[in-house]
Amino acid sequence: MATSVESPSPVSINKGSPRLMGSSSPPMFSPSSDKRFWSTLRSRVDTLLENRKPVNQSFPPQMNVEAMDRARRLKEDSMLLLRGFDSVAQSLSQLSNNLDNALQGARDLARPPTLSDIVHATLEKAKTEEKLSREENKDRKEEEEGNEAEENRGLKRKLDSEECSEDQGEEGLQKVKGKRPYELERIKKAKNLAISMATKAATMSKELKSIRSDLGFMQERCTLLEEENKKLRDGLAKGIQPDEDDLVRLQLEALLAEKSRLANENANLKRENQCLHQLVEYHQLTSQDLSASYENLIRGMGLDFSSPTDIDDEFHDRRLKTDISEFSKSLDEFFDEEEQEE
Repeated sequence: MATSVESPSPVSINKGSPRLMGSSSPPMFSPSSDKRFWSTLRSRVDTLLENRKPVNQSFPPQMNVEAMDRARRLKEDSMLLLRGFDSVAQSLSQLSNNLDNALQGARDLARPPTLSDIVHATLEKAKTEEKLSREENKDRKEEEEGNEAEENRGLKRKLDSEECSEDQGEEGLQKVKGKRPYELERIKKAKNLAISMATKAATMSKELKSIRSDLGFMQERCTLLEEENKKLRDGLAKGIQPDEDDLVRLQLEALLAEKSRLANENANLKRENQCLHQLVEYHQLTSQDLSASYENLIRGMGLDFSSPTDIDDEFHDRRLKTDISEFSKSLDEFFDEEEQEE
């Protein structure tokens, strides 16, 4: 009885979607979990079908009826399970197709447009615009020809031929003048369209490059996380402590190295701070000594900064010159003494 029930194996489902298995993106379910799922389902169906026992005729009719009801229920349950398996297989195939389409669309979007594609698209747009402009010109020409025919008919009815010829000449000049700016406007529109298309293509290529780099980084990160998860899972299954794991050990070593580096930087900064404090104190002391000595020199010399009178101008000038020379000499001697002391 167990051989009659055949659920869709994971091998057939995997064969039905080779693109999904060969894609670069990480699978949503691992193959080991898929096999376990199908094996458990198959074992349950086998147990249900093996539990079906033939009806014993020696039992009373009530027991036979109960056994028949049980067998019928088991049969219905098995049929429901088979239908569920079929629906699951169908949904998995649809999901694989959708994933294939999504991956193909992502690849198409990630592929940057080449210059030939951009030029081809711009040429096609220019051709379509030219066709539309030609059709519009034809329609306008037909309308103008109809209007001219009607005008010519009306002009023929007029008596003054000279006035008619002058009117026709003026209208022809106006038409020629009107056509030239229209052509210039059309050329300007085509030029602006080409420039806008080129700028859009450049921006799209930059965006695609950034998206591609982000996707590559995310894929690398996913692979690293999968490897780390696998190693942690295997280590826990084997009974290895998390502290003994290689990844955890490497992370702890990196953290300790960072901690030691920060401690060294902190010590260096403390030393620099102490040196700066000492320099500030030294400069404060030297500035105080210089200011005090400078004031003492000025007081000892007894300089008078009051305005001199008209009588003693020459005398005061000589005295100021001598005082300034003596002051400069005293300052030079003071600085020389300080340098010798240092």
